[in-house]
Amino acid sequence: MQTTPPNIDRSRELDEKAWWDIWNKSYRTKEHNDDVSSELFARVSVVINELTRGTQGRVLEIACGTGSLSRMLTFSSYHGLDISPAAIAVAEQKAADIHLPQGAHLPTYEAADFHDWQVPQQLFDTVVCVDAISCFRDQPLVLSKITQCLGPGGNLVLTTINPFVYHRIKRVWENGPVSHWYTRDELHSLIQSPGLEISESYTIMPRGKLGILRLVNAGPVNRAMGPRSAALAKSMKEKFGLGQYRVVVARKPSGN
Repeated sequence: MQTTPPNIDRSRELDEKAWWDIWNKSYRTKEHNDDVSSELFARVSVVINELTRGTQGRVLEIACGTGSLSRMLTFSSYHGLDISPAAIAVAEQKAADIHLPQGAHLPTYEAADFHDWQVPQQLFDTVVCVDAISCFRDQPLVLSKITQCLGPGGNLVLTTINPFVYHRIKRVWENGPVSHWYTRDELHSLIQSPGLEISESYTIMPRGKLGILRLVNAGPVNRAMGPRSAALAKSMKEKFGLGQYRVVVARKPSGN
């Protein structure tokens, strides 16, 4: 006989803006909220900064949240979009603390639903979408608009959850308004459909302790390897698709 009331997830009753307002105010007001997001932003920032080095570096970030990634990037100009007004308010507040190289503009942020956002006339060199594509209502439309936002030769850097690993992680927070988790092949097809060409695709950050990953990521085994062997094992797991996130770099052909 049940003696305690059921734990009902009221977040399911919220619209998108309200859900993401709660998420960002609860989990994204700090600069280093948790090890997972900190590593994700650090790894992705290296990829983006390599792409923007020696270029004009006009960056658009879709679903920028509170701007954590923007404060790790090198750019000549940056514009961040997020559906959550609460997230944008935090991003704008923290923008004053960013130390920019000479000639770079302060980042700008905008509360907007990318589905409805109008593509500007001045296009971007790099479009970034970190851990968000699974939550968009119309994912093919989002990729089509991303392609329209890129200038010829521009790059998309997109990361998303690897469902094979994510379903084998113990977690307490619900998925939120997820439309669809993409497998590798599904994601590649989605990105290529509007004409983008995939340059790189790999996973990062091996995790998971359920099923087969209980053995693959066993703590005692990894610690027994020593630092160098553990680092090599991590690299191999990422190479073979056992990372929590997939990173895809795609390019818009110069002729388009």
